[in-house]
Amino acid sequence: MKQKKPTCLIGLDLGTSAVKGVRTDLRGNVLAEAAVDTCLLHPRSGWVEADPEQHYRKVCRVIRELAAGAGGEVAALAMAAASGNTLLTDSAGVPLSNIINWMDQRAEETPPAALAGLDAGTVAQITGWPCLRIFPLAHLAWLRENRPELYRRAGHYGMDTDWLLYRLTGRWLMDHSTAATFQLQDQSARAYHRPFLEMLNIPPEKLSALSDSGTAAGPPTAQAMRDTGLQERTVVGTGCFDHPAAARAVGVLEPGQLMLSCGTSWVGFTPHASRQKILDAGLLCDPFLSGRGGPWGGMFSVPYIGRTIDWYIDHVIAPGEENGRRVFNEAAAAARPGAGGLKIDLREAPRPLAGDRRNVSRAVMEGAAQLLNEQVRNLAAHGFTFRRAVLVGGPAASPVWPGIIEAVTGIELAVGSRHAGAEGAALLAGIGAGIYRDVYDAVAR
Repeated sequence: MKQKKPTCLIGLDLGTSAVKGVRTDLRGNVLAEAAVDTCLLHPRSGWVEADPEQHYRKVCRVIRELAAGAGGEVAALAMAAASGNTLLTDSAGVPLSNIINWMDQRAEETPPAALAGLDAGTVAQITGWPCLRIFPLAHLAWLRENRPELYRRAGHYGMDTDWLLYRLTGRWLMDHSTAATFQLQDQSARAYHRPFLEMLNIPPEKLSALSDSGTAAGPPTAQAMRDTGLQERTVVGTGCFDHPAAARAVGVLEPGQLMLSCGTSWVGFTPHASRQKILDAGLLCDPFLSGRGGPWGGMFSVPYIGRTIDWYIDHVIAPGEENGRRVFNEAAAAARPGAGGLKIDLREAPRPLAGDRRNVSRAVMEGAAQLLNEQVRNLAAHGFTFRRAVLVGGPAASPVWPGIIEAVTGIELAVGSRHAGAEGAALLAGIGAGIYRDVYDAVAR
């Protein structure tokens, strides 16, 4: 009997609050979607962790659900992720501790002495990211100083993303995009930055090999096939950071384009030919398509506001109601612009409000739009201007929010998929499997 030819792709988006996934056909049409909530741990005030085995099981659960509907005929799989989550394992890949999440504040509370001579600007020039108190550079420095025995025992220093790829394929690989958040990579040289490795006492052989996004890692291991329902002919490939994955999915590939991605953090992503101009504008820098002569990616972030928005929905707008998002949208639609003079700064800690929930809903939406507009105006001062943008994520599905963002920013919005990150990962999976020549071929098809 002739075997069926694999005809679908799986892309995952490993988010802060949920693991999401899609199964697409080879033309990018979404055939199925699946999701499971993440579970974050808070062992101490300011600490944010995740259990690695539980994280792996949740990822496998999403893959299995998507693969089952395909009858096992999955051509390839890749993962995009909100990376920056640190994990130490032994040489066999067995975790030595919990995953330290990117939101963890321990290095903010106890700044590692090893980083005292560094400034954010210097770190950004090397790695593309200016973080000195969160993300793996800080996590690793903190672990070296505060958990020295655990640190010395490590056989591999990495993140949850390269560990998941290892669990699925048996290979330690990290793509250059994900490595930007690892902060041990010289982004321009596309290699690990030796002074940082020496500072942290990390031998290069205890790090994942660096690769392009959309590189085939290999077939799933026998154990991974049992855990996920994938078959041996499935190609598992490298992904990238979640926002450049979403940009690929919606075709934001050229300078002058803008994508607004709304999740736990609200992020703007724009391609640009000059890495230095991205850094000069105070943007985070992703390698994006630069490895093959294309543009770099610049990102601005309004961090954490998704959780503040959820708090207002759960505690002020629709407490105890089953479909809080629907109530939120309907209430905002019923309010007049300006929310009766109510203003909410979503960067501040949420607070109880006694006002009409219609105005509270409208003020929350307008507050988010105002924070985006601040970032857009800052970019304009650095020569970045936009007339149109693509909106992805949960707010893209709102009948009200896109219009509010248009009115506040003056930018015409097209609405993209709420699962663009996962769809971009599926696109990279197809590149890794040789189905598409490159991102331009994939988007065209």
